[in-house]
This record gives sequence, structure tokens and C-alpha cells, in this order.
Amino acid sequence: MHTPRLRSIRNVTSARWMFAAATVMVACAPNTDDARAVVPAMAGFVPDTDITEAEQAVGIAEPGYDYSQPTAETDGDVRGLAPTLDDTGVTSTNNGTGTAVDATGGCRSAAGYSRGNRMNICVVSVDGKLVEYRTAQAFRSMRAAAARQGVNISVVSGFRTMDQQRYLYNLYLSGRGNLAARPGYSNHQSGLALDLNTSSGGVGSWLANHGAEFGFRRTVPREPWHWERPAGSQASSSSTGAGDNCYSSTLGREVPEKTCVESRLDSAWYQCDNGSWFAGQGSRGTCASTHPLSGGSTPAPSSSGHCYSGTLGRNVSVGACLQSRFDRDWYQCATSGWVMNNSIPSARRGAAGACGSYTPL
Repeated sequence: MHTPRLRSIRNVTSARWMFAAATVMVACAPNTDDARAVVPAMAGFVPDTDITEAEQAVGIAEPGYDYSQPTAETDGDVRGLAPTLDDTGVTSTNNGTGTAVDATGGCRSAAGYSRGNRMNICVVSVDGKLVEYRTAQAFRSMRAAAARQGVNISVVSGFRTMDQQRYLYNLYLSGRGNLAARPGYSNHQSGLALDLNTSSGGVGSWLANHGAEFGFRRTVPREPWHWERPAGSQASSSSTGAGDNCYSSTLGREVPEKTCVESRLDSAWYQCDNGSWFAGQGSRGTCASTHPLSGGSTPAPSSSGHCYSGTLGRNVSVGACLQSRFDRDWYQCATSGWVMNNSIPSARRGAAGACGSYTPL
């Protein structure tokens, strides 16, 4: 794998996740998700680039498959992206029913995905891999139990960011990598899937006999290393994409059902329907609202005297000139709506005359 590219992606986005270190303690009972204590997440966010409307719309038609036979480089270099949950955090319970795991240092917020829908999860580092914190706690309990019987289980691949899944999928499309799921549709992005070292002595048979005791199960028949723990792993620490809403990477926020957005990725229109994006403006019924790349809404009638700016997040008066954060082009609010004109910076005027206000990025 070409891990330098993954490191480059992180370097570009590092400004999103710089944070001041904090130490918190989270306790969780073994083999259960009944104890739903709120987990304080460390400030910042694991560096990533959100799913686009286009990727989600394409993924609906073809969910894809998970990556096969992972290598040590599959998840790239994740050192320092989340606090480590190591063996010093594993303690035996008083009643002898299992092992309790304490996550010291909290966890790190990350954008998880389930069936193309975005959700916020919290991750820690296990064996140098990012793992959703409840899945990590259950894994540590399971590993401790296996170790007492002389079996050593380790994580080969854990949670993957959108950027990592895009990288693996592009390798597959170019013929340079193994089969991979479309970005946003791999269970490794939901926080519930782990690839384990089942080729090591005794690991596969031990998991077959005891994995279910810790909530883990095999879900891909041809992948003996792929184990998932659905219970609790899908829950968001701060959910987005809930209900019928969709998360728009173009707008940088959730939008209600039936919203139509022109994607900044391909300039094509997509509509939100039942929590997922579909290609085409109005393809799933009448648009509840429309958001073209100009940052405006549907062209306003002359009587309104204003245009809505997605860049500024508010209405502006006719005559206002601004540079859109979505495509960096210049627009002026006219009585017919937004009109693009990249000569505005030098002329300070457009279709509606002299700029009433002037707003560069």
C-alpha cells in the first residue's frame, strides 16, 4: 500500500484536528451496551473529508464489498490520531463474569458512515489501529480472555476514514488493489468491523467458540478474519444524518428531506430522500428548497429584494457582491437571483449595477 499518500491527506487536513490534550476516564461493563454513559470526546476531529452527495447517490445502487485480506498497511499510519487503549487499562471484574475496560484519555471524534449516511463516532487506538471506543472495550475484554488460554488476538484493520476508503477503492478501480467497498459503504467505516489475525495459531477456532460471548460475529463468509460487533457500535456520540435528514458536504450541514443541492464535486443536482441522496433535481418529488453552487436559493422574485447566501448563512440585499465558498467564483444578487460575474473584483459592479456590498472569501 502507498501509505505516504494517506499521510499527505492528513497533513493537508491537520488544521481540523489540532487540540489541547485532555484526560478523562470512561468505564464500561463487559459484553453489554446497557451502560450508556456519555463519553467525553477529545477536542478536534480525526482528519478526513466528508462523503459527497455524488458518492452517496452512486453507492445506493451498488453497495459494494468490504476490502479482502488486509495487510498491516491497510489503515495507513494512524499514530497520534487518537488516545491509545492499551493493556494497562484492562482490569478483572469483582464478580468474575468477565473483564471491565477503562478508556483512559477519552476518545477522539471521527466521521463514521453506515450505508452512506454520516454519523459522528468516537475512536481510540488499539494495536496502532483506530477502533470505535465501545468496540475497542469489548475487544480488549475478549483479548484478555483469550490470552488467559494462551491465544493472542490482535487487530489487523479497524475503523477507516472516508479518505482511507477512497484510497483503497481507487486502488481497486485502477487494478492496483484488492476488492473494496465504495466510500461510505464499508462496515469498517461504521465502527463495527474489525479484521483480526485469524491466520495465527488458535485464533480462528477460539473466536468461533467464544467470539459471540463478547458480541462479535462473522458476517462475510469468505473472510474468516472479518468480525463485527453490531451492538452499540453504530450509535453516534453526536449523531448526524439521523431520521430523514441528509448530510450535505457541499453545504457543510444537515438538510431536511426533499432538499435539492447542486454538488460542488461534479456540479450535478441531488435530492435528499429518506436520509439518502439521489441524482437529479426534483427526482424524488418537489424540492423543499434548492441550493445552487452560487450559494443562493431559488432565484428570488423582484419583490423580495434579497438573495439567500449559503456562504454567509443569511439573506443579502439586491446589489450585494460576494465570492462563493463553494466554487470561489464571484456572484451578485440581482432581482432574478444570483448572477455569476468574475470581473466583479476589478469592476466592483455586476448585473445589478454597483456592488451594494463587497465580500471576498
